[in-house]
Amino acid sequence: MEPLGFRRKGFSLIEVLVATAILATGLIAASRAALVATNDQGILRDRTLARWVAHNTLAEIRLRPQQAQAGSAFTQQAQQSGIEFTATARVTATPSPIFSRVEVNVVRAAGDGQILATAVGFSARP
Repeated sequence: MEPLGFRRKGFSLIEVLVATAILATGLIAASRAALVATNDQGILRDRTLARWVAHNTLAEIRLRPQQAQAGSAFTQQAQQSGIEFTATARVTATPSPIFSRVEVNVVRAAGDGQILATAVGFSARP
C-alpha cells in the first residue's frame, strides 16, 4: 500500500496510446502533404518546359515564313531538360493578307495526350 499523499510518477498505458495515436495521425498527414507537394511540383515542371517548347516552336515558324501557309499543320518532337515533348502547330488564315495565325499545342511524348501548353501567335505569310 501507498502512504497517503504519495502519487506514482509516469504515464499510464492509456495516456501513452492516446499520445501515440495523435502523433501517428500527424505524421500521416504530413507525409500526405509532402506527397501532394511533390506531385504538384512535377506537374508545374512539365507545364513550364512545355510552355518553352511551344514558344520555341512558334519562334521557329516566325523565322521560316514558308511554314506559315494558311491551312498547314505539322508536328515535331522537342526535348527540354531530358523530357520529350510533341508540338503540334496549326496555321489558319487571318483577314490580313500579310499574317497567318499560328497555334501550337504541346503534349508530353510519352504521356496521356493532355495538352500541357498552348501558344498562339502570328507569322508573316510567304
